[in-house]
Amino acid sequence: MFRITAEMNVRRLLLRRWADHWGKQLAILRYTFDGIVLLYLGIPGLLLLGRGYFGLWREELPLWLQSLPLTALSGLLLILIYAFGGLVLYIEAADVLFLKQRPRWLKGMMIGGTLSSMLGSFTAIGACFVLIAPLLSRVYDMGLPDILVLLAVTCGFKTVHLLLSNLINVRWSGWRQMVLKSIAFSVLGGSFTLWMLRGMGSPAASAATLILCISLALLLAWIRFFRLRGRFDAEIREDERQKTSLTGMLLSGAVDRPPAVRTRPWLFRRGGRLLRSSKPEDRIAETAFKSFFRGPELKLYGQFTLFSCIAVYFPAYPVNLIVYAALLVLLVYWLNGHRRSFFIRDLMDILPVAEHTEYRCATQLMALLLYPAVVVITCVLGAALLQAWWGALVGIPAGLLIARVAGTMSRLFPSGYRRTGSL
Repeated sequence: MFRITAEMNVRRLLLRRWADHWGKQLAILRYTFDGIVLLYLGIPGLLLLGRGYFGLWREELPLWLQSLPLTALSGLLLILIYAFGGLVLYIEAADVLFLKQRPRWLKGMMIGGTLSSMLGSFTAIGACFVLIAPLLSRVYDMGLPDILVLLAVTCGFKTVHLLLSNLINVRWSGWRQMVLKSIAFSVLGGSFTLWMLRGMGSPAASAATLILCISLALLLAWIRFFRLRGRFDAEIREDERQKTSLTGMLLSGAVDRPPAVRTRPWLFRRGGRLLRSSKPEDRIAETAFKSFFRGPELKLYGQFTLFSCIAVYFPAYPVNLIVYAALLVLLVYWLNGHRRSFFIRDLMDILPVAEHTEYRCATQLMALLLYPAVVVITCVLGAALLQAWWGALVGIPAGLLIARVAGTMSRLFPSGYRRTGSL
C-alpha cells in the first residue's frame, strides 16, 4: 500500500489504483494458468485463428454463414454489450474519511474510473469488431463507414448499460434490483435490436440513436455522481464486486456457493401428502421425493430436462428415438444414485424402518422422480415425431407410462445399501 501525501492528486491516485488493480488481475491469471502451457497452446491457437481469419476474407464462405440473418448479428452484439466489463470506480473502504472530506476528489475518482472502464470496454468491443469484420463486410455488405457507425452505436449502448447497471446496483437491492435490471436491460436490448433491424441503414436514424445514447449517458452520469448521496457503503460493495469478478469466474468451478438459509422451503411449503397410501414405503418415497426437489439437485434436474428436450427435438427420426432411449437410461441411472444416497443418510439409521423397505419403495420413488422430466421430454419428442403441436398431448400419457415402467426397471440397477432388520 502507499500513502497519500501532499504531492498526491486525483490523477496520480487514480493511476496508482488502476495499476494496482490490473496488477492483481495479472497475478491471478499467472497463479491460475501455467505460462509454459499457455505458450504451447497459445501459439498454435493464434496460428489457427490467423488462418481462419484469412479464410473469412479470401475464401468462399459456407452457405449457412452467407444466409446468417441480421438478428444473429444483433444477438452477438447484445452479448458484447452485456458481457464485457463493469464500472470500476477505484474507491476503497479506507476512503470513507479522506475522500468524503474532499468531495471534489471523490467525484474526480468516480469520473476517472468511469472513463477508464468505458475505455476498456470500448477496446474489447473494438477488438471483437475486428474479428467479425469479414462477416460484416461479406455477409451483410457493410463498408467501412457502416462498420464504424455500428461500432459507435454499440459503444453508445454499452455506455448506457455501464452507468445504468451501476446506478441500479448501488441504489436498490434484493428483488427490486432484479426487477429493475430485467426491465431496463430488456428495454435497452429491444431498442438496440429495433435500431439494427429498422434504422441501421438510415443516417438520420443512426445519428438520432447515437445522440439519444449520449444524452441518456450524461443524464445517468449526472444522477449517479452528483445527485445520489449517502450510498458510500453500497458503492464500495459494488466496486469490490466488479474488481473480484475475474476471481469469482475462475473459482466458480472449484468452490461451491454456500447454500442459502431459508426458514421455509420453496416447494411443498405446506408439507401436504402426495400419495394417498399410508404405507411406510410410500411415506418414505414421498419424503425422499420432496427432499430431492428441495435440494440443490433441482437445478441440475432442470438443466438435464432442458438439454434433453433440445436433443430429441432437432435430430430426425429414428435418431431422436435412439437419443431418447439413451437419455432415459442415463436419467434412471442418475436418479437411482440419489435414491441410494438418501437411504445411507444418518437420519435413516434412527428411524424404525422395517427390513427391505428400501427395496419395496424403490419403484414408487423412482416413478415420482421420473414423472416431471420424462413427461416433458416425451411431449417434446411427440411434437417432433408427429410434426404438430398436438403431438405433445399424446406425449403426456405416454410419458407417464414410460416413467412408471422405467421406475419398475430401475430395480435392475445396483441397489446398494440394505437394511438387515428393524430397530
